[in-house]
Amino acid sequence: MECIKCKNEMTKAKLFTFGGIEIESETKSIFETPERSAVEVYVCSKCGYIELKAKDHKKF
Repeated sequence: MECIKCKNEMTKAKLFTFGGIEIESETKSIFETPERSAVEVYVCSKCGYIELKAKDHKKF
């Protein structure tokens, strides 16, 4: 993946949190089940820019 700030090649990394990191879609009612996805993390070694990307983006 190319850095959008400086065009350097980004490296896949891990973001450590207790229990992992996920994103969840907003729901319109309490009866609706939200979609969830794990998150991939990329970091640029040249400028330090960090990019987060949903692994299962097609769910949204």
